[in-house]
Amino acid sequence: MNPESIEGKVKNGVGKVEQAAGEVLGDPGLELRGEARQFEGAAEDAVGKAREVIGKTVQRARAAVGEATDHAAEAYQDLRKRAESVATTVDPFVKEQPYIAVMLAAIAGLIVGAMFAGGGARVIVIKPARE
Repeated sequence: MNPESIEGKVKNGVGKVEQAAGEVLGDPGLELRGEARQFEGAAEDAVGKAREVIGKTVQRARAAVGEATDHAAEAYQDLRKRAESVATTVDPFVKEQPYIAVMLAAIAGLIVGAMFAGGGARVIVIKPARE
């Protein structure tokens, strides 16, 4: 519990005592102050509970962001190692046979371009002319 919740509960209790004393003594002002203090105590208790919930939520969010950052860093390192491995494999081939490498790259580009530019079958609908 945080200090605001405790203070709110204390004010609520004091307000109940004041309200009861006002009822017993027939003092409407004391009774009204007691009710007001109860309301103030309930509000402070609610604020304290809300701060606790927000604090816990912030802690969970920070933990989740930390985990996501760690996973992203691991994935980046893994991809970097794979890219370096591919580069060490491809580099000697390109240096030894540059014309074949260019031809393979051109064919790969044509295939990828055909896959994306094709767009599938086209349907043409001819509507009769209106008279």
